[in-house]
Amino acid sequence: MRPLQKREPFYIRLSHTLLSLVLIVIILRTMKEILAPVAFGFIFAILLLPVAQGLERIRFSRGLAATVAVLLFILFMAGLLYFISWQTSSFLTDLPLLEKRLMVQANELTLWIDEKFKIDSDQQIAWINETAAKSITTVSSFAMNAVSSVSAILIFLIFIPMYTFFLLFYRKLLVRFLLKLFHRDHADEVHEVIAHARVVVKSYVVGLFIEMVVVAVLNISALLLLGVKYAVLLGTLGAIFNIIPYLGMIVTIIITLIVTLTTATPAMALWAALSLFGIHLVDANVLLPRIVGSKVSINAMITLLGVFVGSMIWGIAGMFISIPAMALLKIIFDRVPSLKPWGILMGSGE
Repeated sequence: MRPLQKREPFYIRLSHTLLSLVLIVIILRTMKEILAPVAFGFIFAILLLPVAQGLERIRFSRGLAATVAVLLFILFMAGLLYFISWQTSSFLTDLPLLEKRLMVQANELTLWIDEKFKIDSDQQIAWINETAAKSITTVSSFAMNAVSSVSAILIFLIFIPMYTFFLLFYRKLLVRFLLKLFHRDHADEVHEVIAHARVVVKSYVVGLFIEMVVVAVLNISALLLLGVKYAVLLGTLGAIFNIIPYLGMIVTIIITLIVTLTTATPAMALWAALSLFGIHLVDANVLLPRIVGSKVSINAMITLLGVFVGSMIWGIAGMFISIPAMALLKIIFDRVPSLKPWGILMGSGE
């Protein structure tokens, strides 16, 4: 008769879980330059997998099919970056004039505050100068860090296509590796998790791109109808920021308010902000459920928490990668009996 195995006390299991989470966060932070390109390469490889498989069906070799798929992706991203830089060039040319107009608006605001709330304008100007000095210092340090990390950014952009190619080329080897990690009896479950993860990530990324295009068209149309200057640039940036849940909408409205205040009237700036907020409501309640679908069924609390955690670990890259990463985790949690409570916690509760 086999002796009964004692289950470890709850506080020991909890300490092991917390220690594992701390170690995972430390590893992710210290290996950001290696793991972040791999994570993006994994998502893009899943997105480009149908293209590579289609080329292989017409007698392309696996290496050539993966190369063509990655080259098509690079050309698409280069076109998007060229469009954004083309729209940004006129904005940068007018930037000194916008700064002068912003100072005029700030001066009028201080006079209005002095009249309504009896706060001396000299105190307001002193506070603005102090804040501006801190901002200039922060921006200068940020610029120095950005210049010093140009090589790291270039390496990041170079390695993403490389990892995407290798993941497409060695995909069958990776599947065999995952199957060998688990017992033979669990082979069907492993295949199911891989297939479901591929469908979820592909549906999410494709749906998100379609949603981004629709939101960009709505943003640009609304801003053009209002007569907002740089409507195409603001609408496009708003659609890109919209990928980041909740925070992207706030950043878009703030940028649009500042730019519109320096180029038009406060009434137009208010209408532009209200229009973008209305488009966000339509997107969140109509477009997102219909276009992206219910493939990523993660509740809003976990979504926002994941975005903050991703930004703390990997910065902006972590904010973009957080939703697909949580979707993959939920797929795994739902299929591992001991982790199902975590899958329930992440779900929408429906």
